[in-house]
Amino acid sequence: MPIAIYHFNVKVVSRSKGASAAAKAAYISGEKIKNEYDGVTHDYRKKGEVVHKEILLPNGAPPKYKNRTVLWNAVESAETRKNSQTAKHIDAALPVEITRDEQIDLVRNFCQQCFVSRGMCVDFAIHDKKDGNPHVHILLNTRRVDEHGFTTKDRSWNDKALLIEWRKLWADWCNHKLYYVNGGRIDHRSYKAQDIDKIPQVHLGAAACAIEKKGFKTDKGCRNRNILKQNIESEIEQLNFKLASINTESLSVRNELIETTVGCPISEMRMFIFEKDYMTAFQTALSKNGIPSILMGSGDGNVKILFNSCDDEKIDEMQSHFSLIGDTIPTINGKNVTWTERVAEYERRQLLVGQEKQLAPTLEPEKDKSVKKHRSR
Repeated sequence: MPIAIYHFNVKVVSRSKGASAAAKAAYISGEKIKNEYDGVTHDYRKKGEVVHKEILLPNGAPPKYKNRTVLWNAVESAETRKNSQTAKHIDAALPVEITRDEQIDLVRNFCQQCFVSRGMCVDFAIHDKKDGNPHVHILLNTRRVDEHGFTTKDRSWNDKALLIEWRKLWADWCNHKLYYVNGGRIDHRSYKAQDIDKIPQVHLGAAACAIEKKGFKTDKGCRNRNILKQNIESEIEQLNFKLASINTESLSVRNELIETTVGCPISEMRMFIFEKDYMTAFQTALSKNGIPSILMGSGDGNVKILFNSCDDEKIDEMQSHFSLIGDTIPTINGKNVTWTERVAEYERRQLLVGQEKQLAPTLEPEKDKSVKKHRSR
């Protein structure tokens, strides 16, 4: 099942690297745009993965900037140097668990809060190849804008603290949407900042992803597979350590329970092992006689009983008593029975013997009278 991941990458669109705002706008929107600055036309109309595109303008911006070609050519014409930084480009992963409408609402609200409110023009487009990796491209201008067009550069938009704030707010908006569909959450912080002992994977990028999906291996893909293997091995090691700690704690609790039940340290206990049927009846007999004990599995189908070594003599007497029961009542009506049933039958017989002894003194005088009458005849 696909799960949400955190990916939020910000890059500068710079002429010194052969890039242009017009070309980037054509790519993310899947449109044909001619860059008036250098005369190059960029045509991405065959790009079929664009599922939504939208332009957001700040207050005071010319309404004509709602036209993508007009907007980004205005950006290009405002920059005169051959090494100018014309725009910022953000590439961010969208939660796959939420609907398309929720994805659009997420991006729109995030852009309004972070960019439009600061005076930036925003051009965003959602891409989805139906491969479980929906994402959004966000293109931003670098100059202030008024009703006449673009003016001066705003260097505060390059502040590192602002970038960190954007990264956090993206996670917050994603988690806000995820809250209503499942318990999944994403975190903008690095593994190190989260105190998670994992190696971060590298971002494959569109080119490497396409190659990997065709069944071919890439350097980045191999690196990620090695990282994944190391992370799994590390996680297994951590889980084994936790399991060992749990087992140690469990043993300590078990020993405390045994000592509380039996009433002495384990070092002062005695133990013997026998079949479960016998031991269950034996422990019941011990309990009736006020002798504390505890039954535990021995791992071979039998059970062991633990008791205070101070009760050795009482235990020996009880074992002798059970031997007598076994000899006296091997079966009941020719059928094999449990030890519990044997003990119950033995106690029933002992009760009858006791009742007969109580009745014996009242019956004896009647017997004497019948003998005298017989002799007088």
